Amino acid sequence: MTIGAVKRLVISLIGFIFILFIFGSVTFAWVSMARINNLDGLSLTASSGNELEISFDGIIYQSTLGSEHFREPIYLKDVTSSDGYHFQRGPTHLGANAILNEDYLSFDLYFRSLRSEKGIYVINDGENGTKVTSEGVSFVPKVDYIEDNFELVLAQSIRTYYAKDASRMSFHELDEENDIINSLIYDPSGNERRGYGKSYGAHSYFEKRTSQEIPLPVEIPETIYTLSTMDPFNPYQALTNDSLIAVLKESDMVNEEGDMYYTAKVRIFIWIEGWDADAIDGILDDHIMVQLKFKLAQLA
Repeated sequence: MTIGAVKRLVISLIGFIFILFIFGSVTFAWVSMARINNLDGLSLTASSGNELEISFDGIIYQSTLGSEHFREPIYLKDVTSSDGYHFQRGPTHLGANAILNEDYLSFDLYFRSLRSEKGIYVINDGENGTKVTSEGVSFVPKVDYIEDNFELVLAQSIRTYYAKDASRMSFHELDEENDIINSLIYDPSGNERRGYGKSYGAHSYFEKRTSQEIPLPVEIPETIYTLSTMDPFNPYQALTNDSLIAVLKESDMVNEEGDMYYTAKVRIFIWIEGWDADAIDGILDDHIMVQLKFKLAQLA
């Protein structure tokens, strides 16, 4: 990791996409970011009418949400979290505070629906599913270091690292008092071997580069690497609850006809995990795209 420099990941999103599925009806939403990290605009559009409505504040629900929620540029830095909710700077900045929506991204998303299915799942069912992609950047190390499988990486060699491989996202279902009901951390790389707190990769490089010893973390966050799938004979029935992020509950909110809405609130965090084996200088200027897809289904 870069010494004495602020490590910032350029989030240059072509699209930061939330896709919410209800009974085959699709709602698309985009958050677009410029190449210099400015959050240019946010557009969440519910094309399925009022079957599903979303909100940033739980008061004004509509089929389209604008960009006023994100007013300042966000510069992702390497941060770390053991629970996906409380953050500090990464292992090369131990003890330093991580600043919300400057060093890492967070926002609340409210759901309401009149439908009978109650489980909200993060899913990946193909090209439009939940995923993180990035272009990758070339990295030329200044010293030898150890990579996965005891591979010796020589100084001045050229390797390609991807910011997507060090990304994390967490989902926290909140009650009316904003207390956490359920939480999960998802590593979209799907590669546990290169996950949190590994001795090779970024950790090995930093120790060799600085001649400093950084103890590996003892507490490893509980993390999922795969998402729930649906019954092939019933696409509205989940087979597992691995990526269940919320359960819609009865509320005192009704529509004009007096029908009750079922509601949920989820707090979402997206960050670059500083303890990841891929959190190395090579991802400093990578451009990343995050795509989230949600599906409403019966619980497994």
